[in-house]
Amino acid sequence: MIGLFSKNSARLVLPLVLSVWAVGFGSVSKMALAQENSGGEPTVAKKPQVEMLECKVKVVDPDGYPVEGASVFCTGLRSKENRSSHWGWVDDEFGDLPRRKTDAEGIVVMPYPKMLSEEESTGEMTWSVEYPDFVNYRRDHSVDDDPAEVVLERGFRIALTAKDAVTGMPLKKNLFAVTSFEQGAEWKQQKNGTLVSGVFKKQDGIVRVACFQDGRPTLFSDEIKVSPGDKSRLLMKDVELSVGCRIEGKLDDSVSRPVSNGYVIAVIAKKPDSKKWNRLSWRDEAAIGADGTFVFESLPKAEVIQLIPICDGFVPAKPKLEDVLAAFPGRDPDNVKGKINSFFVTPQLVESQGKKVTASLAMNKASSVTVTVVDEDGKPMEDLKVGTNPNQYWFNSGSNILGSSYPTRKFWEWKRDGKDVRAYYKSKRSSYVKQTDENGVAYFQNLPKGQTHDFGLYEKEWEIPIDPKSGYREKRVMFFVEENKITITAYPKGSLPRDEKPAE
Repeated sequence: MIGLFSKNSARLVLPLVLSVWAVGFGSVSKMALAQENSGGEPTVAKKPQVEMLECKVKVVDPDGYPVEGASVFCTGLRSKENRSSHWGWVDDEFGDLPRRKTDAEGIVVMPYPKMLSEEESTGEMTWSVEYPDFVNYRRDHSVDDDPAEVVLERGFRIALTAKDAVTGMPLKKNLFAVTSFEQGAEWKQQKNGTLVSGVFKKQDGIVRVACFQDGRPTLFSDEIKVSPGDKSRLLMKDVELSVGCRIEGKLDDSVSRPVSNGYVIAVIAKKPDSKKWNRLSWRDEAAIGADGTFVFESLPKAEVIQLIPICDGFVPAKPKLEDVLAAFPGRDPDNVKGKINSFFVTPQLVESQGKKVTASLAMNKASSVTVTVVDEDGKPMEDLKVGTNPNQYWFNSGSNILGSSYPTRKFWEWKRDGKDVRAYYKSKRSSYVKQTDENGVAYFQNLPKGQTHDFGLYEKEWEIPIDPKSGYREKRVMFFVEENKITITAYPKGSLPRDEKPAE
């Protein structure tokens, strides 16, 4: 395995192949995210840097007939040695993410990496299959299946029209919708203004419609209950949309002014209903001004809004346990407490009731660290990439890199304009991967104190010893003060024995 810093706790799937509302980030604490192109500029196709094998996937319809032209791609990998892991497809290691079409027999040959790391080999692939007439498919299959058989499922579509609840005028542009079910189906607006969904699996659920307006707050519908039964198409006519709740907030007085490089991430977390989570998600992002204030012009009403603020020199404080239990009374208190006290940044909570809500967000001073990378002789190494992966946890949709954001509107606009939607997420990742200078030094700031941080190299030709605590090629440290220093010794790839004992 090349010396990129990735391992089995990488569970991010959606930035690889995103659902229509871009939710459900899994943990990305050890994934080397691929380099992305934000659109418009030519890129050189990445070739695999590891040994690749092949397996077959066969796609059939519900009656068993082969489906020609179905799009097949990978949205995750699991190792034979640790099936609970879920790796993302790393372009720099495995080459560009392949997306191939099935032939007349419904078969496609797909590549996969033989090894995910020095210790783990690929055992299963999460195959995603898309075809316009059927429900999007995503499921794990063994790489030893010959072939892995995918049976597509019939479902139902939703078609709707919308109008402004105040003016009564029809809304014929920039409509979007999210649902609590089947996250893969895409929505498209026709020229006459009708919004039509992809194919959903037949199940009861909830739909929320939104309209993005240039220079004006986003309009939202109330929650709309859906029960398709045996129908293959549902029509919703003249759905009423209105402005949501305005969130006016500020960072607390512990944060020195002027605030620099500040923004707030907002993610909706549905309250539990009969101990069943309802994932009707929405994401947004707002800039924090130099005076520490921020505004979300319009967010869906009657929701719990999770807020994580980001700025130089400070990290979000954890919410109070009683606030979490007040927002989510159906959750297991011990589980909630465990999440709050774990090695994650955890969101503070606000309920979006009425037309306007105010919020004050608590912050703590952040740690910084000077990382020096040297060779075996102690000489500084220039132009090596070193990085770490602080995580943020969301109460209903897993975890991802601290500061990572995927506003629903941004996703919709990039998807509409044909841009690579992974690039926006990737841009938030860059602050935790640095290039060493002529002194072998890389400087990191805005790291939470009292949390474990794993530093590793993002290099193909260099590696570091195995850490005794994690069992991976990284340096695991915990910071309790604001200024910290660590040294990492790099060795030529392959010079360390494969069965080496973990470093002391």
